[in-house]
Amino acid sequence: MTQQNFHDGELRLQDKTGMRDRIDVMSRHMMRDFMPDEHRIFFEGLEYIFLGTVGGSGLPQATILTGPVGFIRSTDPQTLTIHTGDRRGKAAFDALRVEAPIGVLGLDLSNRRRNRMHGRVAAMDETSLTIRVAQSYGNCPKYINVRDIASRRASATPGDIVTGTVLDDATRDIVRSADTFFIASYVKDGSGAPYEGVDISHRGGQPGFVTVDSPTQITVPDYKGNYLFNTIGNLLVNPDAGVLFLDFETGEQLHIHGTVSIVDDTKTVARFPGAQRLLRIQINHVRRELGATPLRWRFVETSPVSPNLTQTGTT
Repeated sequence: MTQQNFHDGELRLQDKTGMRDRIDVMSRHMMRDFMPDEHRIFFEGLEYIFLGTVGGSGLPQATILTGPVGFIRSTDPQTLTIHTGDRRGKAAFDALRVEAPIGVLGLDLSNRRRNRMHGRVAAMDETSLTIRVAQSYGNCPKYINVRDIASRRASATPGDIVTGTVLDDATRDIVRSADTFFIASYVKDGSGAPYEGVDISHRGGQPGFVTVDSPTQITVPDYKGNYLFNTIGNLLVNPDAGVLFLDFETGEQLHIHGTVSIVDDTKTVARFPGAQRLLRIQINHVRRELGATPLRWRFVETSPVSPNLTQTGTT
């Protein structure tokens, strides 16, 4: 069962942390090839959802879709249909096709609830897509900072799109002030096993937990999680990542594509309070989209389990 649920990268990390046997037992009850009814109801009540895809360049893409309650539907436990609206011009969908892998993160920022799923595109047309489940499971509320939706616009009002290969002053400020981002990773080994595909994951902390090392590199502390190592395990096998920073007050999106190295040197990691290891992302491409998200959120409170960054002044 474990060999089907996890690939070599995930298993190596589970072994290294001494958690493999425990995760083996837990995964038999936690991971499913269908969505339980409570997950289906949860997805259908959302006004936004995060997706991981593989773009035409073969790189993972992290994106957000929004809509009124009901824009996500589940007609049976194996499928989830999302009304995407017109996807033309959106890089995350430029290579999407039937049977393409796709990752799904359902997240309600107002109550810290989240469920994950990944699978394959079962059907699609110009304004919707249906996903067939490969793996479905819930996640704990750790590191999720609470936000409520403050306003809803009928649609996004896109402004300028700025692209480049380095962080400029504006994008550095977005990264340095962020308390939340989303990361997409991708593994394909031809096995057809349930683990094969795209993962989209949430990362949260105190504002400033992401460090800008240079215009071409950022560093992220990896905090104690559920020991499944979906994201980190994927990155061990395939270091390509797609990262989304979302400005919750303006609707701005910052997309970063980069190559990730995992740092576990004890002395280096110790400079980052609470970190188990670090993700060092070498930036290859930056895309900043103004006004790309129609929703606006109001900050409520920081996760009580996020490490206090002022302990060592590393930010």
